[in-house]
Amino acid sequence: MVPPRLRSHAARATLVSLALMVALGMTSAMALGGAEAPPSGLSCGDVITADTTLDTDLLNCPNLGIVIGADDITVDLNGHLIDGDGSPFATCRPRKEPCDVGVLNDGHDGVTVRHGSVREFGTGVLVGGARHNRLLSISSSRNQFFGFVLAGSARTVVRDSSGHENPAPDGDGMGLFGSRRIRILDSSFRHNGQLGIHVVDSPDNLFKGNLISRNHDMGILMEADRNQVRGNNCVRNDACIVVAPGSGNVIARNRITRGGEGIAIEKGRGNVVAGNVVVRVRRDGIRLGIGDPPIGGINTVVRRNLVSASGEDGFLVAKNDRSALLLANVARGGGGDGFDVRSASAELGRNRAVRNGGLGIAAVPGVIGRGGNVARHNGDARQCIYVWCGEG
Repeated sequence: MVPPRLRSHAARATLVSLALMVALGMTSAMALGGAEAPPSGLSCGDVITADTTLDTDLLNCPNLGIVIGADDITVDLNGHLIDGDGSPFATCRPRKEPCDVGVLNDGHDGVTVRHGSVREFGTGVLVGGARHNRLLSISSSRNQFFGFVLAGSARTVVRDSSGHENPAPDGDGMGLFGSRRIRILDSSFRHNGQLGIHVVDSPDNLFKGNLISRNHDMGILMEADRNQVRGNNCVRNDACIVVAPGSGNVIARNRITRGGEGIAIEKGRGNVVAGNVVVRVRRDGIRLGIGDPPIGGINTVVRRNLVSASGEDGFLVAKNDRSALLLANVARGGGGDGFDVRSASAELGRNRAVRNGGLGIAAVPGVIGRGGNVARHNGDARQCIYVWCGEG
């Protein structure tokens, strides 16, 4: 279940992002000045309109770091740091103009920013209203709200980058807001005060090959449709991936170890959870729906997942979840039931439950058994209730 304090954080973070989106739609980026210019001729807040390579760090910027001012340019940070002063900009009016951003791109297409670090701003890197951007090998840390924000943008790649150590109470590694066809690849989101990645109203994106580790709350909070979350490594988050709400998402072949909970589909239609491995989480391995408030998804497919040594149930289907289909999953060595199915509209087939502390499959009357379910060596000698199980 999403904790109330996290829902409050998500609402605050969304308000921040909406203010930035409004500002990006109303204003064009301006140089606001700041620190004395380094030898390259750049100073904090300067607008870059041609291919540029930094030859020194920019330190203690009081407001903006660098501002992208043209399409189809490359900014090579050349291993250097763009550094804020760690304090909110005193006269910031986020609904009228973007402020306290390390790298700001307001509406310019075809821009590449690569190979450097950004830290101690409100938002480290912000791309708004732009297409075909690339953020490559960028480290963004110790920012008040976000390491990266993509707002109202499309067809952009973030690769080999890191959003980490953005502190509590509001620090997230990355936020996607009103964006589509974004690819987040081979990057890491670690040790953030709240979320690793927050996705809101942003369909058709791909998150693949990322490390999502030790974020204080969720690794990924998905409030969006038709996203692909594939092949990520999720370690020691309070929950790894939570969809609340979202429809048509595919969560596949991720490896989740330790932490509080594995995967949860709390609300949405037609989501698929397939081929994931969840090991040694403290609570449930894979959960559909929640009980307080009582809501659930519709037509969720859960197939060929392995949950091992969960602290509570391997797979939990809440009462208000509707028409879930669980096929060919394995629950072994959990502290509770292998499969705790509380929704009478669920269907189960070819699932295996072995050496769990409670029942292999604890169903309610009305659950449809498609056959091939196996339960053995579970703590409750009945092995299964309300669904027929063999012993394999």
